[in-house]
Amino acid sequence: MTATPVHLPVNLGAATHSAPPLTAEQKKALANLHDAATQLEGVFLQMVMSAMRDTVPKQSIFGEESASESTWQSMLDDQYSQQMAGTGGFGLAAQLETQMRGLVLGNARNESHANVERGAQL
Repeated sequence: MTATPVHLPVNLGAATHSAPPLTAEQKKALANLHDAATQLEGVFLQMVMSAMRDTVPKQSIFGEESASESTWQSMLDDQYSQQMAGTGGFGLAAQLETQMRGLVLGNARNESHANVERGAQL
């Protein structure tokens, strides 16, 4: 299987002129991109935490883990992952935003109307 490369315009040199200001649609589209990338990072981190949690024995000195304890731990892991994604420390969302910025700005009319809930809990 061969992949077709996607070429995005990249300015590697010093800027000789300033970029035009962003329109309201472009600003909204970038905000939607940020929210979606942050949510995706949160989901990814939650999956990682869940996989890590599966490696820990379910039995302790207090006995077998109860269903309520498992539910609480899952909810806590979800909150941890959303907090980690929100701080940007992991960096997945920032990379996605950098890579997709040109595509989103090029299609700002449609992207500004994307249904992305700010701060949605997944």
